[in-house]
Amino acid sequence: MEQEFDDNVYETDRIIDEDMLEMGDFVSEMSDIEGYLISEEEEMVMRAESVSLDFPMQLDIRVLESGEIKIGSSPPLYYVDTTIMPVFHQMKLNITVDTQ
Repeated sequence: MEQEFDDNVYETDRIIDEDMLEMGDFVSEMSDIEGYLISEEEEMVMRAESVSLDFPMQLDIRVLESGEIKIGSSPPLYYVDTTIMPVFHQMKLNITVDTQ
């Protein structure tokens, strides 16, 4: 039985996985930190000057026929223990508030 392979590596009618955001949107959402934490119950305000985030993420990489590369990303979508776990990429963001 002969196995067939698709030589076309370009995806013309598909975009990133619907459960993921485009990479730019993902980073923007993860770094949307105003710098102020307000507790109305305790009547206090705390100001964050810097935040460090280090987290696993999944990637969905698509190459369009035009040569354009689309990268989708999300936190891990599935938490199922299996013999071989999926490969997660790691992203680290260091955010510092510009006070000027």
